[in-house]
Amino acid sequence: MKIKKFQGKSFKEVLETVKKELGPDAVIISSITKKDPLSNNSLIEITAAFDDSQENGFSIPSIQNIDQTVQRELEKIKIELALLRESVTHLFPSLNDNSKASLYNFMIKIGIEPHLALMLLEKVSDINELRNVIEKNIKEAEKDFEDERGFVFFGLPGVGKTTTLFKLGQSIRAKNQKIMILSLDQRISSVAYIKQIALSLKCDAKIVKDLKELYKIIHRDIDRTKILIDTPGDGNISSLSELKDLLKDVPIKKCLLMDASMSAGSSLRVLRNNDSSKIDCIAFSKIDLAHNYGNLYNIAVYSGKPISFITSGDYYDNPKIYPPRALTNFVIGGVCEN
Repeated sequence: MKIKKFQGKSFKEVLETVKKELGPDAVIISSITKKDPLSNNSLIEITAAFDDSQENGFSIPSIQNIDQTVQRELEKIKIELALLRESVTHLFPSLNDNSKASLYNFMIKIGIEPHLALMLLEKVSDINELRNVIEKNIKEAEKDFEDERGFVFFGLPGVGKTTTLFKLGQSIRAKNQKIMILSLDQRISSVAYIKQIALSLKCDAKIVKDLKELYKIIHRDIDRTKILIDTPGDGNISSLSELKDLLKDVPIKKCLLMDASMSAGSSLRVLRNNDSSKIDCIAFSKIDLAHNYGNLYNIAVYSGKPISFITSGDYYDNPKIYPPRALTNFVIGGVCEN
């Protein structure tokens, strides 16, 4: 019986060498990953055997009496396990490094999805590099929110659309710019809230009954005032589809508002259930209520949309609006420099 060790850069490469030298009936006894002492690169080492005393030699002493069909199946399993081991080694190459393992654990702890954490780990070796890569991966809106002509806010019930509208209105009014508030939500509580906001901001506010009326108002007033539009909250965010064509020729951003305190699973369901082509940007509300901030990075990456702004606080409690560049600070450090 021949027993020999073979080395190469990948399992497939070594397996081909084994087949060429010992033939297709060679038995894989073991396979390990080791470091080349000269180049410090990873190598695959396979120990293979071939019983040249038998014409169809699959046998090795430990499995001489096993039916050859079963033996072939066992060999297939060995090969598949070795391939799987190699794949895992390539997916988690840096987890053998304690510093990289710490980075990975940190990302998981703050809520970054595991496979996104692995993708980041391939590019970084310390927290400063992680900060830089996350910052590059987060798209930012081209304009500051105060420079946009207007927004229409979509989102689940309770995400804070109306409160966010008020926060933006405050910031815009502080720069002596005119605003108009429009709402498609005709519920009594919503109407009362919109009127209260209009009084606080000293601006015009209208409850719009249908899309034709909305279209007329927008085209009549968009050149002389900024327009902020509130929509009814529903689980399917159906108003997004209804307004897609209506707003295609006006400079009003279709903004999907995401609750920063929402779980990763719930956030991803919202993204999956909505056509990204109908959305221009993402904004986050309730950042002050979030337990961790890694999910903000998940949403930014999965949505593929630019981040327009981030808000904290409620209607009464000194609300703040952060620029999109602050998102990296939240994700990495849980803090923001305004």
